[in-house]
Amino acid sequence: MKSPTAKKLPSGRWRVLVQVNGVRRSITRDNKKDAEKAALLLKLSPEQKMSKMTYGEAIDAYIEKYKKTFSPSTLQAYRYVRNNRFQVLMDLPLSTAVDMQYIIDQENLAPTTLRISYAVVSAALKDLKLAPPKVRFAKEAKKEKPFLNPEQIKIFVKAIEGDRYELPYLLCLHSLRSSEMLALKKSQVKNGIIHVSGAMVRSDEGYTFKETGKSDAATRPIPVFLPRVNELVDKCPDGILCPYSPRGMVTHLGTILKHNRLPVGGFHMLRHSFASLCYYCGVSEMTAMKLGGWSDYRVMREIYTHLAEQQENADIEKLKLALSGK
Repeated sequence: MKSPTAKKLPSGRWRVLVQVNGVRRSITRDNKKDAEKAALLLKLSPEQKMSKMTYGEAIDAYIEKYKKTFSPSTLQAYRYVRNNRFQVLMDLPLSTAVDMQYIIDQENLAPTTLRISYAVVSAALKDLKLAPPKVRFAKEAKKEKPFLNPEQIKIFVKAIEGDRYELPYLLCLHSLRSSEMLALKKSQVKNGIIHVSGAMVRSDEGYTFKETGKSDAATRPIPVFLPRVNELVDKCPDGILCPYSPRGMVTHLGTILKHNRLPVGGFHMLRHSFASLCYYCGVSEMTAMKLGGWSDYRVMREIYTHLAEQQENADIEKLKLALSGK
C-alpha cells in the first residue's frame, strides 16, 4: 500500500488528502509524521488496523471521520475522553488482550460519567467493525434535582431585582436552557412572546452559535409570564441580550441563592423551577413539555411525579393535624 504524503499548509500544520471507499478525505495534524500515519491508518482494512492501530488512534480516526457531523460540544466531549480518560489503554494496540473491566474500575468517576466515557471507546471500536468488550457499571444513587417552589421563586425574583444578571436568570426561569439564553437576541422577544431558536454551544474555540437547538422541540414560543422581562429587554441594545460570561453568572447565582437560603443550583435548576411552577399552576405535563422544549417525556414525568409526592406528603400531614385536633 502506497504511503500518503503530507503537505505543509500556510498555517504551519500538515495535511494529507486520502481517498477511502471512493470518498476523498482531508487529514490535518500538527506535524508531518502524525498526518501521514493518520491517513495510512484510515486506508487500512479492519484486520490490518487490529495489528497496527492503538485504542487512542482508533478514537482519533473516529473523531476525524465524523467531526463534520458532530456538534461542537460533542466534538469537545469526545476529544476530552480521548485525552483524559482510560489513559492506560490509549497506547495499547487493538490486538492486545486487555481486561477492560479492570481498566474501567480503575477510573475514579461517577457511574454515569464512566458509562458516557466508555461509550466513546465503544463507538470507535464498532466503527471498525470490532465488538467492544462488555463491562458492568455500578448503579448510581439517584440524585434529587434541586428547584425552587413558587414561594421560593417569589423570594428569588425579588432578590435579583436590579442585579446585573437579572435578565439571564429570569429567562432561565422561563424554561430557557443556558445555551438558548446565551444565544437569544432582542429581536426574538416580541409582543410578550420569547421566540426561542438556536443555541450558543461550547467548542474548542470558545462559544459557537448553532442554528438548531438541542432537539426539534427546542425551537418554541414562550409567553412572558414575568412582565419585568419585557422591561429589561426594552432597555437592552439590539443584538445578543445576555453577553456575559456563563461561569461568572453561575458563580453569582450560587451566591444569591445561598444568601437567601434557597436551594442551590445552576441555570438548569432555574429551568426545573419553571417545571415546578407549571405543576403548582395546574399546567398539564404535555403543555409544560411544549413550553419548556423537553423532547423526552421522562424528564417531565420525573419532575411532576416528585412534586406530586411532595404534595401528597404535605396533604397527609394536614390530615394528621386535623384529626389530632391540634
